[in-house]
Amino acid sequence: MSPKSNPARFTLRKEYFGGFVYDAQTARYELINQDEYKFLIGLEGTENTIFEQSLGEQLRQRLPVFQKFGFIDVYEDGILSLVNLRFVEPPSYIPEGMLTAPIRVFDTYTRKCNFECQHCYFSSSSFVKENRRTIYQTADILQKFYKAGSMEWRFTGGEALTQPDLFEAIAIAKNLGMNVGLYTNGWWSEQSARKVLDARLNEIVVSLEGRREVNDRRRKRGAFDKTMETLNRIAEYNRTNSDNKINVVIATTVGRDNIGNVEFLIRLAANFGYNINFIPLKPSGRARSTLQDKLPSTREFMEFSRTVQRMREDLQIIASGIKIIHKYKDLFCPTYPDLSTKPFPFNYSECGALTTAISLLPDGQVIACPFVFEQDKTGEFNGPNLTEVSLQEAWFHPNFEKFRHAKKIGCIGCIYYMRQCRGACRATVLGYGGKIKDGKLLGRDPYCYASLMDGKK
Repeated sequence: MSPKSNPARFTLRKEYFGGFVYDAQTARYELINQDEYKFLIGLEGTENTIFEQSLGEQLRQRLPVFQKFGFIDVYEDGILSLVNLRFVEPPSYIPEGMLTAPIRVFDTYTRKCNFECQHCYFSSSSFVKENRRTIYQTADILQKFYKAGSMEWRFTGGEALTQPDLFEAIAIAKNLGMNVGLYTNGWWSEQSARKVLDARLNEIVVSLEGRREVNDRRRKRGAFDKTMETLNRIAEYNRTNSDNKINVVIATTVGRDNIGNVEFLIRLAANFGYNINFIPLKPSGRARSTLQDKLPSTREFMEFSRTVQRMREDLQIIASGIKIIHKYKDLFCPTYPDLSTKPFPFNYSECGALTTAISLLPDGQVIACPFVFEQDKTGEFNGPNLTEVSLQEAWFHPNFEKFRHAKKIGCIGCIYYMRQCRGACRATVLGYGGKIKDGKLLGRDPYCYASLMDGKK
């Protein structure tokens, strides 16, 4: 667990379509084709002897993109130089049509929590009994992902701050040069707040469900005020640490009980200058028994999506510069980028579960999707424990293949699929009694409102 000095900002990974460069500072990536990958690999050992004039036309056109991204310098005499770029050793097996490893890891550091939220997909509470990996096992797992080129780590829960070794784990990830985030309920003690703000985190995601009455009914009495205190505390930190600002996202689970609070939440986020991410309430975890009557209808979810787009066009929101993130059927957005020509999984055909991301349990076991975990009684979508196997054995596990490649029959041919919609959510379909059989996702996603959009589908 020794610190790593001066970790690389950029990571280059080879993939079936060529590869990509990941920027750990901004959590962005740039896709590259086979020729561009070969060019970058060739540039690694040249000690700045490749000249711009010797490149083909296509590569010369791409150089400004690479320069702007930050991993190449072009000097006045035309000499090219790589900037702070780490090359990941390609694995022996590069699969067609999927990544060699995840980009992002959602690390459920614990299922214990000082809240018992009605909508929790893990049914977390302070009474949960669990087996947790040691900090040494966490360090070993982090190394496995690092060597494979996975550079984005998100500590989640439960509430990760309930674990005293969390900050040691964060330090290990940061010393590897990873982009590290924390998902939290915002109920911070003075000691926790100081440690969080000193931890060099890149991102903090804070849960907030609506106005005080709505939020506290779902979460815990007093939670709204504590969350506001935390949001203000981070804002003050960012004002005095302009060179190391923490990216903040307000996360909201949208149900029938808080749809009316959407505009309030967006304006609150805009006042802070924080992005806001909306996730639909799913029939998973504790919500299956406590919030069945709060699951939005198809038309209600459609109206929520319409409200999101209306708020994006609001002059105050535009001036704030925040992002309103609504990845789940954003059909009213006229400027949504068409990604259908990108290679899988960047073509917007799937969510991140087992395509660009993987979820990790407290003991080190990997799972397909946290929203499926509790309803998957047979464990058919669970993977092995990373304390016992390699990352490749886990990532390519047969249980994951069934989940990862299930065809979304009802989405094929839809004019919105892979343009403004990732298609039916596996967790939602399974939560409503659907199944995966013979390579197909069978069942209905009730949040799909494509048929209500001017009668077109």
